[in-house]
Amino acid sequence: MSANLQAQLTAEAIATFALTFVGAGAIYVGGGADANLLHVAVAHGIILSVMVSATMNISGAHINPAITLGMMATKRMDPKTGGAYIVAQLCGACVAGAMLYSLGGGGVGTPAPGYLPGEDGALVSTQQAILVEAVLTFLLMITIMGTAVDSRAPAGIAGFGIGLVVMADIMMGGPLTGAAMNPARWFGTWIFSDMENNIDLIIYTIGPILGSLLGVLLWDKMMDAPSDES
Repeated sequence: MSANLQAQLTAEAIATFALTFVGAGAIYVGGGADANLLHVAVAHGIILSVMVSATMNISGAHINPAITLGMMATKRMDPKTGGAYIVAQLCGACVAGAMLYSLGGGGVGTPAPGYLPGEDGALVSTQQAILVEAVLTFLLMITIMGTAVDSRAPAGIAGFGIGLVVMADIMMGGPLTGAAMNPARWFGTWIFSDMENNIDLIIYTIGPILGSLLGVLLWDKMMDAPSDES
């Protein structure tokens, strides 16, 4: 393994660890299911913003297997490197989950389907949860492409923009699905929970991956469109 790749994988592991530890930790110290939504959204948004800014020039700051898969699908990253990124992200998230478990917060902060609004709101179905996760991750990927990947983006804006869209996504999708948008963020705490509902594995992998792929493919389509000439 080259020194450069080792540095990239270390950056991805640390950043995903930080997202999981602070994000899920904010839910844990905030009272679990009773944690304030704004508190949780701000914690996720700030830590992701900081980690993106800190690791952008080292690894590209994917911090999310779904984003890495999107980059692989569009040949921005080769499969071998992408696979190593995903392993590093999962490892970082699992270390964070283990540390929270040691503090008594095992499984707390694991995204899971909630209830639809209304007095007699029904549980969000698997199909609805996949749709919500896909849309939220689509918005995240579009933001990443526009602020971090596009060479025309103002320097230094990526962390700010990505942190904000994650905050907004959690404010909307948190009560419905937990707004994971990230298989590693979900998996890192899920493996320390009771893992009774394995259907969540489908929701928090398929949803984010679909959203990521749609976002990056649509972005490339827009960028390939011929510009109007006056």
